[in-house]
Amino acid sequence: MSGIGELIRKRRQDRKWSLRRLSGELGVTPAYVADIEANRRQPSSELRDRLATALDIPMEELAAADIRLAPDLREWIEERPELIGMLRVLRSSTGSDMLIQRLARFISRRLKPKQTVTRGVLVTWESEIRAISADASAWSIETGGDLFGRWLDVPTLLLATKAGPDAQRDRAHFRLDVQYLRTLSEILATDWMLRYFGDWHSHHRLGLSEPSGGDRKRIHSVAKRNQFTGMAEIIVTMDDVRGDPTIRINPWFYDLSSDTSGPFPMQVKVLPGLSPVRQALLTRRVLPEQKLFEWEGFPLERVRIGSDTTPPVFEPARDVDSVTRERTLLHLTQALQGEASDPVEHHSTGFGSIVVAKLKGQHYVAFAIGAAWPMPILEIHRMNRDTGTTDVLDAPSGLTGLDVNRILEIFRTERSKDQARS
Repeated sequence: MSGIGELIRKRRQDRKWSLRRLSGELGVTPAYVADIEANRRQPSSELRDRLATALDIPMEELAAADIRLAPDLREWIEERPELIGMLRVLRSSTGSDMLIQRLARFISRRLKPKQTVTRGVLVTWESEIRAISADASAWSIETGGDLFGRWLDVPTLLLATKAGPDAQRDRAHFRLDVQYLRTLSEILATDWMLRYFGDWHSHHRLGLSEPSGGDRKRIHSVAKRNQFTGMAEIIVTMDDVRGDPTIRINPWFYDLSSDTSGPFPMQVKVLPGLSPVRQALLTRRVLPEQKLFEWEGFPLERVRIGSDTTPPVFEPARDVDSVTRERTLLHLTQALQGEASDPVEHHSTGFGSIVVAKLKGQHYVAFAIGAAWPMPILEIHRMNRDTGTTDVLDAPSGLTGLDVNRILEIFRTERSKDQARS
């Protein structure tokens, strides 16, 4: 094995996946995957997790394929001549693989890694808290929905959804539409690399702010079936079910990696404004049954977290995560690829990216896209690579990388001009 790149390429080819297929699973560009396979780039720890999941490679095998030596490890080895001698003997030994495997088993028995799961904090956006509150307040019986996001060091809720059309509701009971949840989970995982990690539901009549015994059994069952080590659940209660009630968001965490699984109460850090995934879905006009705009109709002044007596205080705004930005760029390049006659080019720049799509012959349209969310279209150029000339096109005000349909209209307009000339 010559490195992690060869391992990834072999596993991809074993599955008969193209570079484009794997890049779509990972949320990066095909060129980025090609660089990894050629060992020109090394995947980040986050991307390694996604590679392991997509290609079903054990993390231990990925680590073993990484032939690089970190500087501190190299220095530590060089300071121990006896260890260097042992490694040389091991390298020349015909039974080296067997000896390494025995040593690995010996170490693993004494140093069993403990999986750490953050219990204390759930990060989300104002839009998701208000979306949950709006849906809960619209019903006089129990209702609920699902929680989607990313769960790395801290669970981050990017989309709180409504229940599917076949959900069951009554005065003291709610059951999810499981088939709809499966369909929605597949869409959000494929398009945005989101993971389903729990649900929210209201206790209209019970007035119980913590999960019931039935809630806990269901969460444990879902976690076991999906091999989740951590899940979240939000219980919604109302201070007064008449008129305009105050909605209370009560978040709970399940640590399925330990014997004391909880649930444990969580803090909520609320970021201002609109979740980037909800914003992207709204711009693309998908999932109409979710009525993604309804969060705007529920005032934050009527929302409380846990036992707080005042509305949530916002955390400082933060930059949108790299995966969401990568997926946005991938959706745009894939859409242009469906229109262009040649593969769409993607070039990384200091300000963000340039995406170049071929019109006809040596005529191209180039979109300069800023890195900052929501990835504004900074300039649009029409290029003639025969003559080396470039014309600047008018970019509609407020155009962003999320506006796939409007960008396609610009490309089609320029292509129709070429067709009219010929």
